[in-house]
Amino acid sequence: MLSELASFYCWLIRFIIPVAAVTVIFLCAKILLVNKKGNPVLAEFFDKSGTVYPITSYENAIGRGKQCDICVPSKRAALRAAALTLKNDGWHIFPVTSAAVLVNGERIDGDSLIEHGDTINIGGAELELDDRIEPDIPFDVTAELNRTRAVCAAAVLTAMQVMMALSLILHYAFIGDIPLQIPACFGGLIVVEWVYLVLMKFKKVGVELLAFFLCTFGLAVAASAVPAALYKQFIAMILGLVLFRALCLVLTNLELTMKLRYAVGICAIGLLMFNIIFGTEMYGAKNWIDLGPITVQPSEFVKIAYIFAGCATLERLMTTRNLILFTAFSAGCFIPLFLMRDFGTASVFFMGMLIIAFMRSGDLKAILLFIGVAVVGIIAIITLKPYVASRFATFMHAWDNPYDGGYQQVSTMIAIGSGGLFGVGGGKGNLDLVAASDTDLVFGFVAEEWGLIVGLACVAALIIFALYAVKRAALTYSVYYSIAAAAAAGMFLFQAALNIFGSTDLLPLTGVTLPLISNGGSSMLASMGMLAFIKSAGLGGDAK
Repeated sequence: MLSELASFYCWLIRFIIPVAAVTVIFLCAKILLVNKKGNPVLAEFFDKSGTVYPITSYENAIGRGKQCDICVPSKRAALRAAALTLKNDGWHIFPVTSAAVLVNGERIDGDSLIEHGDTINIGGAELELDDRIEPDIPFDVTAELNRTRAVCAAAVLTAMQVMMALSLILHYAFIGDIPLQIPACFGGLIVVEWVYLVLMKFKKVGVELLAFFLCTFGLAVAASAVPAALYKQFIAMILGLVLFRALCLVLTNLELTMKLRYAVGICAIGLLMFNIIFGTEMYGAKNWIDLGPITVQPSEFVKIAYIFAGCATLERLMTTRNLILFTAFSAGCFIPLFLMRDFGTASVFFMGMLIIAFMRSGDLKAILLFIGVAVVGIIAIITLKPYVASRFATFMHAWDNPYDGGYQQVSTMIAIGSGGLFGVGGGKGNLDLVAASDTDLVFGFVAEEWGLIVGLACVAALIIFALYAVKRAALTYSVYYSIAAAAAAGMFLFQAALNIFGSTDLLPLTGVTLPLISNGGSSMLASMGMLAFIKSAGLGGDAK
């Protein structure tokens, strides 16, 4: 009788888990994407006609271009004439072109402090500063509603986690001993997430809820494929959460962030050089450091450092020196990755570089030039590296050679098909018999055991991160947060595309992980750290 009840339970939750997953995604999307609240007004410019130009950011571009934060009504003004920034001692303005910028009738050549009542002349347009207004903080009618949504999402997520853990426990009970790691790690995750959410008072936790959602399936994958690695994965999640909070704390202090950029950049390049000298080669790439009981992939952590050091505030974006340093830093990261033959990670870095470079300059021609150089590089790699060429030879031809070069892709596609919409149940899949099923092929693993609906819900979570970063980019207090959030979200999406499409033969199989789901401590820590940059997109009003 008990056996029959257990079987019925395992059958039933195959249909409940997808509903719960979609519900969590829906609630998180409402929290992160629906709120229309803007930033408070920090100061104002007004002209002789009485037109008011509200200042809602710490950093503002001034010019006649429509993309400027303050668009002046003068055809003689430059498209982007000046930058206005808020510092500890007040508002500062500095010209960014050779066009004249006058403060109280006198031309300025560099950074100049302006005060209440000062007049700014840009291309003949005169603006007077009023910085003695009370911040106009808009009333957000959705704040309390979002807290309710967060509580509901957490409750549904917890119920889903309990059901998934029980399903996996029953699976192992049928075939032998129950790994104690499953109740311990799933129970630990539930406790950690509720303690965290309660301490945050369920305010502004949309990003974290999505992270806990994805981490749940990361635990489920480890529990089914390699139960012995569950403790390691759980500890990586906890350390990742600590790293996330630490980075969030640093990012709220923009002055400290800018001071740390150079040290972080130097450490990143040093870590890659250390990897080249002392690294261990695995799967054709020398991108691992063997520390005995654990192995570490330094390039994963350098992703965090690349975003941290590669982005800049509006004031520093305008300098030639900063552009040169960014180019040198990018080269310092890419060259070691190529020497380590870690081409999958290099492609993710390249996507981050494109996003940062475009948002820093807005120069589409330069981006197209970068892409052209990358295409030439890919052709050279395929020509010079036989094992890379073999992967490209298999691309779109996996079914032609399903027992050799295309074995992993064919197995993944069969697993996705056998799982259908609702999956076969926790622990009952067969993809775990294939190498790298819990890392490179993990999307197929999730889709087989928990269903395609759940797999697509995981993809939706990553897409929501990107949509949130784009939605908040124009509302952040500093362009640093805009660029960092967009770069992190873009790298997340691109890495997910490489993993999912590579395992299903829609792209070459590159061996990159699926953020927050693939088994692996380095990947988990790095993914949690990068989430801090996405979270920073809310530093301009209401970080969700």
